[in-house]
Amino acid sequence: MDFDTVLHPSNKRDEIDAIIMGINAMASELETTYSTLDCRVAERTRQLEAAHDQMALLAYTDPLTQLANRSALMSEIEKSLAASRAGDPAPILLLLDLDAFKSINDTYGHAVGDKVLCQLADRLRSCVRTEDIVARLGGDEFAVLVRLPEYSATTVGRRIVEAMNTDMVVENIHLTPGASLGIAKATESHSPDSLVLEADTAMYVAKRSSVEKVVEFEPFMLFERREKADMLADLRQALGAGQFFPAYQAVICLEDESIIGAEALVRWQRTGHGLVRPDQFLPTAEESGMIGELTEYLLDRVLEDVKMWRTAGLVTNAFKVHLNVTSRELHDLRFADAVLAALRHHDLPASVLCLEITENRLMSGDNLHRYTLLALQKMGVEVFIDDFGTGYSSISYLRQLPVAGAKIDKSLVDGIAGDSTQESFLRAISDLIAACNLKCIVEGVETAGQSAKLKAMGFTTVQGFYYAHPVDSAGFSELLIQGL
Repeated sequence: MDFDTVLHPSNKRDEIDAIIMGINAMASELETTYSTLDCRVAERTRQLEAAHDQMALLAYTDPLTQLANRSALMSEIEKSLAASRAGDPAPILLLLDLDAFKSINDTYGHAVGDKVLCQLADRLRSCVRTEDIVARLGGDEFAVLVRLPEYSATTVGRRIVEAMNTDMVVENIHLTPGASLGIAKATESHSPDSLVLEADTAMYVAKRSSVEKVVEFEPFMLFERREKADMLADLRQALGAGQFFPAYQAVICLEDESIIGAEALVRWQRTGHGLVRPDQFLPTAEESGMIGELTEYLLDRVLEDVKMWRTAGLVTNAFKVHLNVTSRELHDLRFADAVLAALRHHDLPASVLCLEITENRLMSGDNLHRYTLLALQKMGVEVFIDDFGTGYSSISYLRQLPVAGAKIDKSLVDGIAGDSTQESFLRAISDLIAACNLKCIVEGVETAGQSAKLKAMGFTTVQGFYYAHPVDSAGFSELLIQGL
């Protein structure tokens, strides 16, 4: 400020008036300056608050689907639990996981997968009320937090699963993701983490079920989950400790009852538990992603045994060993190369190996399955459809599959010796297999009557307890030496 200008000498004012005018001028300018600063501070404060709100929104929002994220869900659960302790209805958590999302991602790419997730997020919103909290926890896992009676929550859960099972079109691709859903109701003792754990546990029970895809939590499920966790830890150690081994069940030529092959069945000598049945540990191995390592380990052991039997002259060059695989192996583009590498390592032709996969798993496969099947066929490894007759194969699809044969399930053999209806049904299955130009093996032959009936019906190859139980490598070597 220029004081010389403001306080210039004047005959009309005395010195005091000049000073007062100068002070007033200074005050006016300061007021203007402060007002400008106040406006700037207010604007900066508004900007900071907006930025804070935006950061909070980003911190609690899933960027892909714009649903709440895990942090937001946990915060809302905490609030709901506190409100329920004050008298409000207890919150109920619904947790769902998509059944086929990994397959969609692997087959069509992440861009398609992201669009699927966004469509499913919209479907989720349409299935619940506006006051319900819908969240994406990550990957293909979603959650809904509601305050409803239990029966209503179950109804909502079924509505959600039905919506997830409805066909959708993404980039002209028809997809049906499917979903499994778990429900957990909060009590006074729950924390956010324990409520999520219970809903997650129920969801995995639903995921393992082929029938009930909406499951309410029961306390025993946690015990099973802990048992499963212990088993998984032991499974990881078992591979390195050599606790897995193949047991062989003979495949029989009905004409002369000679051994023409064997099915290799995995066995686990679990420390502290003894011999564990495959149906008790294979689902856990598959869910955990260990099934690939286990299959490769078994393949190596099995081919080593076959090489030994061929070298010792115990089997002919026509002898085949059958090994079960899962849809996960067929979905792995490296699997065919791993099989070829194992055959070369043991200096064996591809013709000694036959891989088996169950009918339901094969029919529910995709283009990656077909690619792997074609690769195996090209190298000379046969693939058989296991448990044939228990699934839903369409004849047209069956004819297109690059498979060599089918194994008729034991359930179709039971009672055949005295049931003409069962015989007619089995004959129809046999005709279907023959029409598709496939080989046929009948499983589960347990009596002389069944064996005689099957032979009279024209079947040529069987296996079952009537001829031989599964035995380890040494036991099967003895069986080959002594005969049946």
